[in-house]
Amino acid sequence: MRPGAATLSNRTDNFVIGGLIVMTGVIMAVVLAAGDIGLGSLVAFLPVLVGIIGLIISNPYYGLLFYLHYSFFFIGLNRYIIGIPLGLSIDGVLFLTTLSMIFRLNKENVKKLNTGVFYTTLIWFLYTLSELFNPEATNMQAWFYAVRGVSLYAVQTIPLTLLLLDKKEHLNGFIKTVLIWGLVSSAWGWKQVNIGTDPFEDGWLESGGKITHVLFGQLRAFSFFSDAGQFGVTMAYIAFLAGILGLGPYSFNRKMAYFVISFICLMGMGVSGSRGPIFVILFGGLTYLLLIRSYRILIPGLAITIVIFIFLKFTFIGNANYQIYRIRSALDPKEASLLVRLTNQDKISAYLADRPFGAGIGTTDVWALRFYPGSTLTNLPTDSWFVKIWVENGVVGLIFYAFSLAFVIVFGVVKLRLLKNPDTKQKMIALYGGFLGIVAASFGNPVFGQAPLGAIMYISMTMLCTAEKYDEAIPELKT
Repeated sequence: MRPGAATLSNRTDNFVIGGLIVMTGVIMAVVLAAGDIGLGSLVAFLPVLVGIIGLIISNPYYGLLFYLHYSFFFIGLNRYIIGIPLGLSIDGVLFLTTLSMIFRLNKENVKKLNTGVFYTTLIWFLYTLSELFNPEATNMQAWFYAVRGVSLYAVQTIPLTLLLLDKKEHLNGFIKTVLIWGLVSSAWGWKQVNIGTDPFEDGWLESGGKITHVLFGQLRAFSFFSDAGQFGVTMAYIAFLAGILGLGPYSFNRKMAYFVISFICLMGMGVSGSRGPIFVILFGGLTYLLLIRSYRILIPGLAITIVIFIFLKFTFIGNANYQIYRIRSALDPKEASLLVRLTNQDKISAYLADRPFGAGIGTTDVWALRFYPGSTLTNLPTDSWFVKIWVENGVVGLIFYAFSLAFVIVFGVVKLRLLKNPDTKQKMIALYGGFLGIVAASFGNPVFGQAPLGAIMYISMTMLCTAEKYDEAIPELKT
């Protein structure tokens, strides 16, 4: 039986699930009898919804899995299903999963929460909760919408991971899920550039997406994601993850399979036309070389990294290729968009000079346009995850947030050095390097808390800080 399945009685589960099924049947009958075919078609999906709710009530483990899978494609669904706030469905899944888990808590599994990663996340969430009283921010609805990616999802996902994903099979399943979605997402992005977008994606581009996703006549692939930047960084992360696994203690066939996945995701990264992904590969790769502490691999690895850097920084070879040109521009300190960002940050710094607690959560970027039109920050895009944290939470909040990440960075290394199983160690090194790569990329792009990287980061951070749970005396070479 899956974790947490046994605390509530089967009778209670069956009663709730049965009640939902009956309710669905009644609603479907009434709507279909009214003759509204369009609404009736929509209601026809209710059994699927009821099935998902029933699974989560029966076992919160399935809720956490659904959250991870759903994070990859729910934004893309918004291009096909208009008028339904699918973003809030993530909140519903996580809330129901958390509630289902709360009813299953007992003394034994509460002990699993006694970890530093849980306490630092909880402290960070409480700080963001206190931002409700920030006099600079007056709209509670804006706070709710914005706080989800900043701390609300984390304070639910991390304890759920501690309670439900605490075995080697869960680590293997998590990595498999990420790799498979990487393949699917990359293939869809490649199709958008080389075969074409579908009518729904065309509609999204025409409604405003074209401004940032068609540059010099070249489409930047976005796959199922919110934008090309998020897609490119996610593909870089999965390419790095698969590449490091390909260097692990596995059979030749498995190594080749990992390298193929890595190559396909690198193609997805390339067609995104994004510059931020290069930092995921660069910082993740350097982290891996330092962690393995093998001069036989470290020296050639550093040499290759330097050669690639020189190629991109000091030559113009390959500039005719749009993807190479975009990546190369990320290393240009005089690049126009970088200069604009630095100018904006100077203005933000002046604005925050007498605001140590920031402007309040929900006062920047799209939420500023929606809830605070005409405010100073409306015309000052943050363009960075850490600048966003700084503006909304102030220097005090930025310190709290940096501490929570620093805990994972330091404690993750401590745990890695204690691992004995070579399979577990390779996977944890891959997760750790990928985590640092995303942290580095988040200095230039607001990617850390967005889907699907938010779910991936919160789960992997938890696994890194409790790595000993996944270690085994006998090597297990299956993913």
